[in-house]
Amino acid sequence: MRRAPPARAFRASGFLLVLAIVASSGPAAAMDWPLAPPRLAATFGTFAKGRVVLGVELASEEGVVRSSEDGEVAFAVEEGEHPAGLPTPLGSFAVVEHQRGMAAVYSHLAPGTLATRVRKIKAGDPLGRPGSSGWVEGSGVLFQVFDRRAGSWVNPLLVLPPNADDKPPAIRSLALSRSGKTYVLGDVSSLPQGTYRVSVDVVDPADSPWIVAPLAPYVIRLAIDGFEATKYVFDVAKGSEGKLALFALSPVETTALKTPEGRYSLVERLFSRGRVVIEVRVEDAAGNKRSASYTLLVE
Repeated sequence: MRRAPPARAFRASGFLLVLAIVASSGPAAAMDWPLAPPRLAATFGTFAKGRVVLGVELASEEGVVRSSEDGEVAFAVEEGEHPAGLPTPLGSFAVVEHQRGMAAVYSHLAPGTLATRVRKIKAGDPLGRPGSSGWVEGSGVLFQVFDRRAGSWVNPLLVLPPNADDKPPAIRSLALSRSGKTYVLGDVSSLPQGTYRVSVDVVDPADSPWIVAPLAPYVIRLAIDGFEATKYVFDVAKGSEGKLALFALSPVETTALKTPEGRYSLVERLFSRGRVVIEVRVEDAAGNKRSASYTLLVE
């Protein structure tokens, strides 16, 4: 059995900035929820109908969408009034320049409620009402945070107050696949030796009247025979040369992250003869954890 290679060194100024924000964030520094109470219909990294959610979708038909902290409205447009005359999947939305080079996008607001003329704003100032403008599955607001210094999207749950959540993510299955065949552990207890792709089906439960798609967790860890083989942290996303990659440490292109069955593709490993123990540990942004262990006989 080969051990996992050491993690690559990485240059992630945006990730270090986020860590600095989190470390220094007290009541006056952290961003506030733009819509309360927060009911997550999508988390950062959720795969939905050919797209990846680069923020958090908050579901609600009532309430007011408010600025998450002090800033300046850099751009605001009502649905159907885009300067280019083209429809936008964001519907009615506003871009607010906040502190530390962070910009926030508030999308899918109810048409006719967007505060388009406001420039300087304070935390808690109204921006509009939750709605279903643009391309979205239900009523609410899509809240996204962009780090202009690093050129990356940041998981808003890193800079927002903790959400009241006591439900751990669910591990629905772990599978090994090769040559076009997938073997779900638990359904099979032994496999021939060889190189397999390991994938996991994980979802974060939602307390929401609707969801965009099964919610992404915050952390996925895979260990094989006690050694960590993969660790995904849904912290940032960055685009380059027409490709989008998730994770500050060891980025993975989104096109390679999901299998055709919808599982997270974790690692490709050579399994030699003998008894193998595979453990998956997952965690959400609120710190709720769940783990599952599987024993496989490789023949």
